[in-house]
Amino acid sequence: QHCYTNGISIPFVDSSHRNRKITRTEEPGSVAAEGAMRMLASFLNGMIENGSGEEKNRGAFEIRLLSKTSIFSRSCLVEAGLAPLLLKLLSSSDSLTQENAAAALLNLSKCAKSRSVMVEKWGLELIIDVLRKGLKIEASQHVAAVLFYLSAEYGNLIGEEPEAIPSLIRLIKDGSYRSKKNGLVAIFGLLKHPENHRRVLEGGAISSLVDILKGCEKEDLITDSLAILATLAERSEGMLAILHGEALHVAVEILSCSTSRVGKEHCVALLLSLSLHGGEDVVAYLVKRTSLMGSLYSQLSEGTSRASKKASALIRVLHDFYERRSSGFKASVIPQEQFIHVR
Repeated sequence: QHCYTNGISIPFVDSSHRNRKITRTEEPGSVAAEGAMRMLASFLNGMIENGSGEEKNRGAFEIRLLSKTSIFSRSCLVEAGLAPLLLKLLSSSDSLTQENAAAALLNLSKCAKSRSVMVEKWGLELIIDVLRKGLKIEASQHVAAVLFYLSAEYGNLIGEEPEAIPSLIRLIKDGSYRSKKNGLVAIFGLLKHPENHRRVLEGGAISSLVDILKGCEKEDLITDSLAILATLAERSEGMLAILHGEALHVAVEILSCSTSRVGKEHCVALLLSLSLHGGEDVVAYLVKRTSLMGSLYSQLSEGTSRASKKASALIRVLHDFYERRSSGFKASVIPQEQFIHVR
């Protein structure tokens, strides 16, 4: 609007060119571009802070678009103080305004400065409130992704919010494909903080994850679910919950039929953790699955480096158990000190 009013020539971009490649750089490209972006960010600040309801929505939509273009644009928008204003718009009674604000915050959350501002301005409560009861499912899935970006630095704070993890679990249980995807990656990010393992288990995540493994056709959702299960299985309480949730046989089946290298890697990691810490009943079950050994040997040559190492360790566990049983020696628990837990 400013450029048009003052006769400043600007390049026209046809909005129909959806596949246009956007350069995501840290530099503005020119002094003029830097000045224009900073001026625009300041203009949008005033538009959202003092504008009408429609202007606030339009401002949030413009930030949603601009924040996609470059790292520099995101930095200018954050420096102009737009993150706190967008957080306030999450409480809007207009569903489109709330969705645009959530999507804009998702883009800005990729900027480290923005993440600290969101948390310092009581943003977690506002974000989680939209996660729980967003006016549109799109708003809820956007803020779930925001929590993923916040989880690296503020995962424990997020976990301490009573409704955060249960709401993410509800999202992966009842949401759309994108909702499930964002919910899964957010939970995986939160599990990097040990305090959240118990919270995820108490929220009933295991049954929802197993349901995805059993009934979902989306390979990426299955892979993300396996990543979460493999992480939870590294601790005894997680291992017990997974075994109780009947994920063991599902993981064996996925290992034999999955086309995802990363998914198979998570499968092997999950099975190794369960066999090392789940007792001889788990290992006995795996030994009886005749297709498993072939799948494991294929990982030695076809899998990722991590999958190959874990497959080798699991093969050793199964061979040792078989030899012990063949020699007539029975133990209630496999002596874990004989095996290396490869990470």
